[in-house]
Amino acid sequence: MYPEYLFEYPNMNSSFPFYMKRKLQWKTPVHRHDFVELTLVLGGKGSETINGAAHDMIPGTMVLLLPYQVHEIAADPNCPLDLFICNFPMDVITELCDKEICLRDFLLGTGIHDRRAFVRLEDPVFDEMQQCFTSLLKEYENPQPFKPIMSKAHLQRALTQFARSNLESQPELQAIPTGNPKLSSSTRSIWPVINYIHEHYLEPLSLSSLSEQFRLHPSTLSEMFVRQYGIHFTDFLHELRVRHACSLLLATELSIAEIAEESGFGSYSSLVRIFHKTKGVSPREYQTARHSNHADAN
Repeated sequence: MYPEYLFEYPNMNSSFPFYMKRKLQWKTPVHRHDFVELTLVLGGKGSETINGAAHDMIPGTMVLLLPYQVHEIAADPNCPLDLFICNFPMDVITELCDKEICLRDFLLGTGIHDRRAFVRLEDPVFDEMQQCFTSLLKEYENPQPFKPIMSKAHLQRALTQFARSNLESQPELQAIPTGNPKLSSSTRSIWPVINYIHEHYLEPLSLSSLSEQFRLHPSTLSEMFVRQYGIHFTDFLHELRVRHACSLLLATELSIAEIAEESGFGSYSSLVRIFHKTKGVSPREYQTARHSNHADAN
């Protein structure tokens, strides 16, 4: 219902669904995708707009986009952007080191953390990340034995640096613990469910259907959500859908009714009720306020 809804990328149906390229970019229209995108700017200059908020794209800019985020890029006509671009599924993040639960939450933007979609890297970190992405591209283009293991190692390093740089740029955020050895196997097993929800949150989902699919009792799955996030499954699902609605409110001209349908709520009234409960304002008030703030900033 809005421009450029990307459902797939090259290599996504292979045994190792990772895709990477280095390219010169002048302009990309408004779009979103059903996968994760990690970008590093090597040269050039321009701007990117994510969910209605613009930021500069200059060498050292690193961007991590999740499926619910709508974005577009415009480079300086005389200085195109030189970019590393990686595409991969959500499970690369949700499977990121069993004990690094808070790192997962930080990258996914859940829990107490509210990370930025982009960071600015300065030397020597920028130089290190250029080497990391170069090694990742080399592995992608010239595969060697154990390619998935080596590629994931480089990618996890890049994602970890993204999280660290986010924290350094926002000292008000709490530090991330290095792990919780008391986590039970039942807590860790929620991650396949979380990954599935992130991939299918726009579709009809229920606690009972998930319980049946993952062979867990509904009460057990409900307890796992409360233990992991302090909220129930329905609230978790609504949070994802509200984020998607926010993206559409800020980056498209869709009506509220169309956004309700596109965000998985099914009806105008459901969106308005749940949006107000989550954000404290109506969808229209949220849209007006954010657009006003953006205009003032310019």
